[in-house]
Amino acid sequence: MWFDENFRRPVGARDSSVVVVGSGGRLGKVLVGRLSKHHRVVALDRGDLDLADEESIRRVLGAIDYGRLFLTAALTDVDYCETHPREAYVINAEAAGIIAEVCAGKCAHMTYLSTDMVFDGSNAMPYRETDPPLPISVYGHSKRDGEHLVLAASSDNLVARVSWLFGPSRPGFPEWIVRQATTGECPALPEDKFARPTYTIDLAEWLEALVFGHAEASASGVVHLCNAGTCSWREWGEACLGLARMTGIANLPEKIRGITLDEVEAFVASRPLNSAMSSGRFTKLTGIRPRSWCEALRHFVIQSGQFRV
Repeated sequence: MWFDENFRRPVGARDSSVVVVGSGGRLGKVLVGRLSKHHRVVALDRGDLDLADEESIRRVLGAIDYGRLFLTAALTDVDYCETHPREAYVINAEAAGIIAEVCAGKCAHMTYLSTDMVFDGSNAMPYRETDPPLPISVYGHSKRDGEHLVLAASSDNLVARVSWLFGPSRPGFPEWIVRQATTGECPALPEDKFARPTYTIDLAEWLEALVFGHAEASASGVVHLCNAGTCSWREWGEACLGLARMTGIANLPEKIRGITLDEVEAFVASRPLNSAMSSGRFTKLTGIRPRSWCEALRHFVIQSGQFRV
């Protein structure tokens, strides 16, 4: 059997269940759907487990026999986090640390979904896993602290950083920009803010490959997961409108007015200008090369039939 030190089989993993915390979220719902095809999945959402309550976390998870856990739930409203820092830290960091402790006690592997917002955006090139996190928002700080707690509980755990999620389970940016444009009030978008969109259908496949793809050994450390290619927020929006026109939605503009990130008055929290991440380590570990975000977006539109606006 080929062995890589980055893949380690959890002691409690064989023939046990997989827990997905945040099963009703944009990624969680898709991940449960994919994993359920080959694994016994315990799906936990807000009504099942309160991330703000340590007793709830320990009681619920303590009663389940599982070998692997995915924590996809988080407080992700960046501006809300900025004005509610304690709540952000409790949900995104403290809860993650407690869950990691419970997993360690069961010799179970944990995957923590993190974010490109742990970076300050000053890099000219896409961020690699070896680049130091330097968050510039409360949300970014809370997720970075969550990463530290999860990896401190066990070096076998995995931190998966993602960016600009979109997919079929819940409306996201593509649906939002199309809905805005159909009302005749298409907003201007930053043309100096860059990242890499990530399709949840692809992301669920990648996570399964990392955690189950090597003779039941699971990847560890930090990995960046996103579709290939970098775009600005304005380019992202224009691509969404272009595909929406192909589905028959009429009277959509071809171009979106570009502005700078600093001109977005509604934002409370700071955002990194360039938070594009390289997925090279993921490809090295799995042999999978993520398709471009343009191709992934086209697949999403074709599979869904039309934008749900």
